[in-house]
Amino acid sequence: MDADKQPVHIPNPSGTLASSQGESFQLKKWGGAEKAGFQLVPNVIFQAQRRLGLDSGDVVILLNLTLHWWSADRLPFPSPAIIANRTGLSKRTVERRIKALEKKEFLKRLSAEANEGGPPRRKYQLDGFIEKLQTVAAIGLNQREFVKKRRKAEGQKHEKARG
Repeated sequence: MDADKQPVHIPNPSGTLASSQGESFQLKKWGGAEKAGFQLVPNVIFQAQRRLGLDSGDVVILLNLTLHWWSADRLPFPSPAIIANRTGLSKRTVERRIKALEKKEFLKRLSAEANEGGPPRRKYQLDGFIEKLQTVAAIGLNQREFVKKRRKAEGQKHEKARG
């Protein structure tokens, strides 16, 4: 299967995680930029982008929403203006894309709520996005397991042929 069609990367069977390098080995590659903040993002967002029906603008908007999602029970609430300012898109374009993502059931815009003396904030529920990621991740993991079993069977077949 072509790598760009796989929802999940199928690693080389001899590849190993370098866990012996310490807990921060993953962050060291950023040269200190991670100190300004970072978020954990499942690779399947990028690997299954086409399968999910997302273009690069959709992904950037979803990543901006998840940037403000600190825990499962605290929904994100960045304004379209903030996202527009970061991305260089117009506020109206961000609003249209958010509405389109809602129509495709990636997110749900909740009614704006009062904000302790500030302007009302609209929160975003990302359950649809998570469900879609879980689905494509499961497909990719099943494919990974199939390839792993096939490689093992081929290896056993070659061993029998030699011995």
